[in-house]
Amino acid sequence: MAENTDEEQLDNPTNSQSENLPDKIIPTPETETINPNQETENMEVHHHTHASHGKKKWKDYFWEFLMLFLAVFCGFLAEYQLEHVVEHNREKQYIESMIADLKADSNRVQGVINSNKQYVAGFDSLLQNIYHKPYTDSSIRTLYYLKETHTLVGSTMRFSKGTISQLKNSGGFA
Repeated sequence: MAENTDEEQLDNPTNSQSENLPDKIIPTPETETINPNQETENMEVHHHTHASHGKKKWKDYFWEFLMLFLAVFCGFLAEYQLEHVVEHNREKQYIESMIADLKADSNRVQGVINSNKQYVAGFDSLLQNIYHKPYTDSSIRTLYYLKETHTLVGSTMRFSKGTISQLKNSGGFA
């Protein structure tokens, strides 16, 4: 019997809120009521070709083929456009990198030119002191100093190859 009372309580739940209702009823603002039939009248109906009510006609197959073809073709166009944009951005990055390399190289070239001018001036001084005779202790010291500092090979230029090697490794440089 205890089981029956539990089931009866589940079937007939009591509303605890109705017992605690205040004496005053607060009116709610008027809202527009929506007729459920009104919604169904405005709905569009789409006919699907995969319905199981009858045999398909050739027009149905044609339209399915056309829709699939257009979907695949539009996907191909979107992928092509995306790849074009990606390649264009990569091209800009390579150009910016190459410009940075050229600026660095031009600064290094200017430094090498200035260094080699100093070496040439040192060679000129060395030659003048060699041809200036008689030799004294100070002229011999000057000759040794000039020989040590200015007879070494002048500065050599090492160009940046970062962007070029990136292009070669990526296959973008023919």
